[in-house]
Amino acid sequence: MRQTLNIIYYIIIAFIAVIITLTIAFIYPSSSNTVTTNDKLLISGLFILSCIFGLSLVIYPGWFRRLIKHGDQGSKKKKSKKTKLTFKGHHPNCERFRSHTLNTKSKTLCAGCLGLAIGSIFSIILIISYNLVNIEQPSTMLYIPLSVGIIIISLSYVEIMLPIRNSIVHIISNVLLVISFLILTVSIFEITGDKTYGVLIIILSFLWLDTRIHLSDWQHDRICRKCSKTCKSY
Repeated sequence: MRQTLNIIYYIIIAFIAVIITLTIAFIYPSSSNTVTTNDKLLISGLFILSCIFGLSLVIYPGWFRRLIKHGDQGSKKKKSKKTKLTFKGHHPNCERFRSHTLNTKSKTLCAGCLGLAIGSIFSIILIISYNLVNIEQPSTMLYIPLSVGIIIISLSYVEIMLPIRNSIVHIISNVLLVISFLILTVSIFEITGDKTYGVLIIILSFLWLDTRIHLSDWQHDRICRKCSKTCKSY
């Protein structure tokens, strides 16, 4: 019950972040629709650093939280030892989590993390390309990608909460999720012409990503609770 309330809280906050984004887009559009090269470099640099940070979490999940909350890692290890289940691809080696992972010839990969990693790499390439071109579109046209970005985030949350999951669909969903952060950042930056709002969207992207992580944890907990076996991992 407590975890469900926590998820509701995160979804409400994520929704408020979307409202803030739309409010900025419709109330503070730039009349000139021009941005400076230095501002583009600043936004791009911060976004690339954010993607690199995200990649580090993909490779070493939870390292940042463990850094903040000492002893958290130890409690997880104790829990894993108690369940007597091994983990593959960041998930329990259990039939109910097969669709959450992708098996290759050599190893098992977490479908969600793989999607986030691919999305981060693509986004880095796209944000670099963004600095090499000038977006000469009416500001009204920029509301289309802005809407697309918000829709992608919403659909990504829905996909996570579905009881039936396909690993390939989950990978694509997470790839698009990161790209949606890029779309929203560039759209708001170009619409307003203000680097401050671009930085704000990058910060809000971490909130949307954290909400996605909590939704995933909530789904994992539901899977374990509905299972009749005693080897609970969540």
